[in-house]
Amino acid sequence: MPMNSGGLLALDAEAVRVGARVVAQVTAADLDRPTPCSAWTLRDLLAHMTAQHRGFATAAKGGGGPEVWCPRPDDPDPVGAYLAAAEEVLAAFAAPGVLERPFHLPEIHPERTFPGEIAVGFHLLDYVVHAWDVARSLDTPVVLGRHLLDAALVVARAVPDGPARDAPGSAFAAPLPVLDAGSSATPLDEILRLLGRMPTWPEPTSRVFWPLRTDRLRIDLFTPDDVDAMHAYQGLPDVARYLYRPPHTRERSAEVIQERSQGSPWSNAGDSLALAVRRTESPEPIGEIVLKLADAHARQVEIGWVFHPGHSGKGYATEAARAVAAAAVGTLGAHRLFARLDTRNDASIRLCERLGMRREAHLVENDLDGRHWSSEYVYAILARELA
Repeated sequence: MPMNSGGLLALDAEAVRVGARVVAQVTAADLDRPTPCSAWTLRDLLAHMTAQHRGFATAAKGGGGPEVWCPRPDDPDPVGAYLAAAEEVLAAFAAPGVLERPFHLPEIHPERTFPGEIAVGFHLLDYVVHAWDVARSLDTPVVLGRHLLDAALVVARAVPDGPARDAPGSAFAAPLPVLDAGSSATPLDEILRLLGRMPTWPEPTSRVFWPLRTDRLRIDLFTPDDVDAMHAYQGLPDVARYLYRPPHTRERSAEVIQERSQGSPWSNAGDSLALAVRRTESPEPIGEIVLKLADAHARQVEIGWVFHPGHSGKGYATEAARAVAAAAVGTLGAHRLFARLDTRNDASIRLCERLGMRREAHLVENDLDGRHWSSEYVYAILARELA
């Protein structure tokens, strides 16, 4: 950190107190509000923040078993518990020599310890960002001084990127693209993006999470070069069978790609986002995942998929759908994901079940496919249930 140790501790204490003033405004009626932290309600966020304070306080005293870091979302007084934990960590960090002690931080690494100065830097970053999280959830302003933001930005830029940040329970979310120096972005904007938050939350956006990369796949927008590859599967009768439309001609595939290549605003019911799924070793799409904003206010998002049958049985559809579902929840703020599928579509039924979705409805003969009645299943999963 580019400051003396006393300065670091003073900055951390200031961040904790700024956050405590915001948390003190929370009422019981606020606890079910959404937050910028993916699937967490404000109650969940406060439980996490309380556990973090207690965990850091314990680590500062030489302890650090994982049990102390466990949130307690059922606490009858989450605001009081948080404020008490904030005082606990302030007292622990005020002890002489705290920055020279090793800290065991199991949420960051299960075994290694961190120098006290690094650990307090992590804590400072956490509580600058969490003060903003709570303020945004309450739709109330929070004043974070430039000195706090400059110090937190140094830490945020040093947080390593990698697949571990996509894992459930990761200390820091995967980063979003940072705007260039010529933009109007502030230090707070950069901190938030580096930690996977949209500075404009809760305003949704469709263009911040792609390209997605998994172990075997790259997922991004279609381009005009993808017409033949899309037509190779969208033109098949077996693919069109459960889409209740004729197979696409090549011309129709070209029109669809033209429509989809720019994404959509993702702000009104009916907006959709279609993403091409490509194998890492090949640029041609093997299928697609489609998201549709069914209800903007209630954050209900429909997910669907179409894949070339020649690539079935390899797990590509599951791998892609799982990654896009996580982005729909984490970046687009979906509260509930649902899929509608023909009751005869066994492959899609199995995929929904692999994603952990439950069957919520069976609509009997709700669609007329030419001269034949079709029935439909509705599968769904809530954001907090997504593994």
